[in-house]
Amino acid sequence: MTTKNWFAFSTNDHVGTAAARMLAASLILIAAFGSVTAIAQTCGNWSPEQLATSIAQIQTSCEHNEMPYTADVLALASIGDEQAIPALHKLADWPTDKDGGAVCQGWVNAARLALAKLGDDDYRAGRQMRDVAFIGDDRALTELIEFLIAHAKDPTMYQDFGDYGYDIRDAIISDIDTIRRRRLVPDLPVADYSDSGVAQWKAYLEKHKGQQMTFPAYAEAIDPYLTCLARRVDWGFPDAILAIAARGGNSARQLLQLFPNSGKPEAMGFAVSSPFGDRRKSIQGNLQVALAQLGDDEMFEQIVAALNSGAAYGSVRKLEFIGGKRAVDALVKALDISEEAVQKARRIECGPWTYCYPNEQAYKPIWGTVPYRSQIDLETCETETFHKCLTGVLSFMVKDPPLQPGADATPENIQKWKDWWAKNKDHAEFVVRPAQSFE
Repeated sequence: MTTKNWFAFSTNDHVGTAAARMLAASLILIAAFGSVTAIAQTCGNWSPEQLATSIAQIQTSCEHNEMPYTADVLALASIGDEQAIPALHKLADWPTDKDGGAVCQGWVNAARLALAKLGDDDYRAGRQMRDVAFIGDDRALTELIEFLIAHAKDPTMYQDFGDYGYDIRDAIISDIDTIRRRRLVPDLPVADYSDSGVAQWKAYLEKHKGQQMTFPAYAEAIDPYLTCLARRVDWGFPDAILAIAARGGNSARQLLQLFPNSGKPEAMGFAVSSPFGDRRKSIQGNLQVALAQLGDDEMFEQIVAALNSGAAYGSVRKLEFIGGKRAVDALVKALDISEEAVQKARRIECGPWTYCYPNEQAYKPIWGTVPYRSQIDLETCETETFHKCLTGVLSFMVKDPPLQPGADATPENIQKWKDWWAKNKDHAEFVVRPAQSFE
């Protein structure tokens, strides 16, 4: 057994279940061609009345035996906070064994989970550990650590399925890390369930007994809009970090600095958010990009440095998103990095995971507003070599590029990009991303 990294689970674990990924794919089409149910609320445009109407729409759909596929109860709750409680109760109190509650059990259970996170002890009681992790407060963290300590030597925690096994204790460590991703948790150890690991967990609980352990960023925000966005991150919607950066200014930058920073490459989000999907692993990648956008040189250099690692493809997308002269300059220089070296590092980084960046999320397009699959493939380089990824992305980022997106990364074309940039970098015009919503 080995001590885990700062975040105990691999950044290449697939996001969510197969069903969640299929739902995300369907939401791409819905986003492009419209939805049958208009339930969108944002931090900048909502009211308790609108929120209640949205939840009532969910119930109406369920009563008519129609799945409200685009309705995300947790998203609505993250915006409304305590003002959402009355409307959530109307949905949560439905029985799930008959009528509309049976049709929409997932949405009813989401309302119950939302109420548990908002302090309802009745709906909190008996929650599974993954739900406790979602709640993510001091009590939740304590419960997870105490469970890990109590079952550190429990052989029944390991489940053998023949060709593979699953250890519940590893899942608990991952659950603890989901809290660490969203909130500052001083002194929280990076430990496992070995004897030495258990000793660290016990020492942590003893040291912080009777003290506040987790510090959510939203609790420090003053501006209501920024408070709402920061709260959304705590509820598992990491693209709200990009919305904070888009707001700009000192208040936004100071708020972003209150989120945990892993200090290592993590894939960014800017992805379709689907009901019951889990995007929390995008928090640190988004944070890196957001701070770099607001002038944090250290964050920008971290992104550039990762172009020489197994996270190279993810760094290309971050620089593509940031845009501008510095980003283009870094990507042109990356054309000198060996293709073989990048692919070797990527194989090591990805390991056995099937859903390794860039094919692990339903990403939104950077350079368009309609999420056509072919456009997103060109931007994320899912099927491209590293050098073709670079030349293709560069062609999106500047006006009048020497090559069009999709051009082959031949030695001649690579040199053409280098020569063009050397000649034009001081007066090149850069494409501005279209206005997009990050909620």
